[in-house]
Amino acid sequence: MATSDAAARDRASLHARLAPRCQPVQERARKTVDHILATAAALIGEVGLEAFNTNVLAERAQVRVRTVYRYFPNKLAIITAVAERLAEEWDRWFDGFRALSDPAADWRALWGSYVDAFVSGIREAPGGLAIRRAMRALPELEAIERRDNERLARQLAAALARRGVGLSRARLNIAARVLIETAVGVLDLALMESSPQSRAMINELKQLHLAYLSTCVEVKSRSSR
Repeated sequence: MATSDAAARDRASLHARLAPRCQPVQERARKTVDHILATAAALIGEVGLEAFNTNVLAERAQVRVRTVYRYFPNKLAIITAVAERLAEEWDRWFDGFRALSDPAADWRALWGSYVDAFVSGIREAPGGLAIRRAMRALPELEAIERRDNERLARQLAAALARRGVGLSRARLNIAARVLIETAVGVLDLALMESSPQSRAMINELKQLHLAYLSTCVEVKSRSSR
């Protein structure tokens, strides 16, 4: 109990250090925060996490440093906010796996499109590659990574259930989590490789997942006939 209490206090302390100082209410303030974060994402992609700092950000965004600190207590809080926005963006790429829930949909083509959407989205998002690396390397960002993977896995399990896959919900939850975690792990590696190696790894991941998914989707279809 003491250990869990200490862990909870550590998480609360970390959240307090990384949380924005205030939430913008007026439209002008919201636009300022959006501008700061968009500039931060682009800047992180250009100079990397080590060279990124609030002074450089303020200069690039053409705002005062005190304006940055009005909303964010430190550099890591800005990186965290950028990472959270990126996580929200890639959730939209998958759209809750709603297309997959249609029993008539081609699940093989859909799964390949989900993988491709993640890869192209990260590559095209300002600062996407740098933020993905940070989410794997910085303990402060692990909570975002874990929370988003869990959310995507729940959405995937629900889509497979709506599709009529004949597995228990507990098994679907595990299968979905395995698919999401292995996808993210392999794709993060692939995104750091040269183009030929990256494509080869992505293709291997697709084949691996299609073989695994077939044991869920196609076995159910045969048993229902």
